[in-house]
Formats: sequence, C-alpha cells, structure tokens
Amino acid sequence: MKKSLSLQKLKFYIFFSLISFSTFGQAPSEATGIWFMGFNQTRLHKNWSIHAEAQYRSFEITPNTEQVLLRGGVNYHINNSAFASIGYAYITNYSYDKEQLQGVQVSENRIWQQFLMRNNVGRCFFEHRYRLEQRWIQSNNNNRYLDRIRYLIRVTVPLNKKAVEKKTLFLSFYDEVFIHFSATPFDRNRLYGAIGYQFLPNANIQLGYLAQTVNNTTKQYLQAAIFYNVDFRKKTTE
Repeated sequence: MKKSLSLQKLKFYIFFSLISFSTFGQAPSEATGIWFMGFNQTRLHKNWSIHAEAQYRSFEITPNTEQVLLRGGVNYHINNSAFASIGYAYITNYSYDKEQLQGVQVSENRIWQQFLMRNNVGRCFFEHRYRLEQRWIQSNNNNRYLDRIRYLIRVTVPLNKKAVEKKTLFLSFYDEVFIHFSATPFDRNRLYGAIGYQFLPNANIQLGYLAQTVNNTTKQYLQAAIFYNVDFRKKTTE
C-alpha cells in the first residue's frame, strides 16, 4: 500500500514539473494583471446544490478591465466525493485601452457541463474536474460558435491540521488545460499556486499567482478569491 501511495505522489510531482517547465519556458508578457473572484455553493438537498460565481479580471494591477465573468449552475451530488453540473455563463471582454472608452469588444454566452470528483492521498486532497463548454461569441466583426473541453487537477495541502477545517492554513495548486475541437486544438494552459485560510467552517480566502499561456505568450496574474458556501439541508439528530 505504501509503495502504491509513493508511486501516485511521484506521478503527481512529475506531472506538475513538466507543466511548470512548459509554462515558464514561454515568453512572458510585460504587465502583471489581477483577478478578483467570489464563489458560492448553496446546498438545498442531499443531492442538489446551486453554484454561483463572479470574476473581475484586469490587464494590470491598477484597474484596467480585461474581462468580467458571471457563472451559475446546478449541481447533482452523486456522493460526498463526486458531482455533476450544468450551467450558464456570460462573459464580456475589453480591448487593451487604459481609458476604457470603447466599452465591450467581445461578449460571450456559454453553456457548460462538468463532472468533478475528489480523493485524498495522505494529507494531499485532490480534485479532478472535467468540463465541456458550448460558446457563442459575438464581436463587431463576426459571430462564431466554438466547443471546448477543459481538464483541471488541483491539490490542496493543509499546513497546521490534518484536513481543511476552521482555522486551517493551507496551500492550493492546480493546472488546467483548455482544448478546442478544431484543427488547432490547444487553446491555453493555466498554472496556479496560492495560500489560503479557512476562517469559517464554510468559508475561506485565497491569495495566489496564476500563469496563463496562450499561443507562445505567458501572462502573469495575481489573484484574490473568497469561497463561501451555504447549507440549507435539515440537520438530523441521532
């Protein structure tokens, strides 16, 4: 059993090492951007919950809007370690203009489906997310439709406790690859690392760094995120 766990850890470290060398080997862009993000999951039933999130993305650390994303969905919980989702997202994109006088340059309506499952190896908590997207993109010049698939692997490591609970300091890392169903399938890759603090049983904050590679250019972003979950299920007593 110990040999099997060691093999899994070795595979994980090799995977992230390869992604890191690949990502940081690309030419960096000049300005560092910043993302502010909020996430919520509201549990309504043993099997059902609602997902909601909002993200503001800036070209630079000073406000210079690059993108605004709003996403919502419905989750069906298969068990405590896996759930499937379907939802809708609306995204607005802006041109690189410090004055932001031209407004929205590209908007997108998106339908998405995903399957997410979790497992742990010792103190490392893994999350695997498989997401499909149907994208309707509108701009001044043309309208187009694209299909895309995304795969994310995340590991969370609590530092001062054995699991992430109230008053836990933790590290979080993920890598996500985006693939188009087209002649040039690679869309982008995101490599992320953060430190987080679980200040309530159902809420945490994370401060992190993300490197996003598109084509041959890697742009860097600072990130600040808050996760707040609500549970309306009736509590049962033994």
